[in-house]
Amino acid sequence: MKTLRKLKSSIGGHWWGISVLNSNPPGRKGFACPQAGRFCEAVKSAGGKKVLLDPDRFMCLGSRYAFGCRPDPKEQMIKKLAEEKGFPLTYAAKLIEGTPHFQIQPGAIGVNMGDQPQLLLAQLQPEQAMRLIQLYQKKMQKTYRTEIAAVITACANVTVKALQSQDMVISFGCNDSRAYGGLTRNRLYAGVPYTLAVELIR
Repeated sequence: MKTLRKLKSSIGGHWWGISVLNSNPPGRKGFACPQAGRFCEAVKSAGGKKVLLDPDRFMCLGSRYAFGCRPDPKEQMIKKLAEEKGFPLTYAAKLIEGTPHFQIQPGAIGVNMGDQPQLLLAQLQPEQAMRLIQLYQKKMQKTYRTEIAAVITACANVTVKALQSQDMVISFGCNDSRAYGGLTRNRLYAGVPYTLAVELIR
């Protein structure tokens, strides 16, 4: 993945290529297919390996909601935010309903599968994030603006949001991504759509 390598060499950090597939690739040979309880955890565990994720195996409510799994876990997510995180119930409902998610579940999610993934997902230190934003401003000739979400992050508010908006997304993570996804106290998430990444390194 030449684009990923170039962006990583200029910015630093940990990077993965993410591809959302309508169906499982006909030839699954060469791809690890782990039991993926959480999207963030599976990406961290992949390292530099090629990994194929089955959304049906996600146990995390956030991952299932983000990728359109059925049955729809929206009501469970609202209840979790209200009861476990202390969010007012009406705001919890508004927050979940406004969280980026797919309406139709993909057949598979590929990690590091090809030369042109749909999204480049990174864990960056603040200085590295600064360099990425500076690169964005220089190449796009506009100020970078985003909403910062702190729930359902790696899956919904970074991966899905970046794919749907086709723009760069930054998040400080959520409790689960810090507990299971390897997002340490000095790092944050960045999601860069592949077509935008090509522009940034041109």
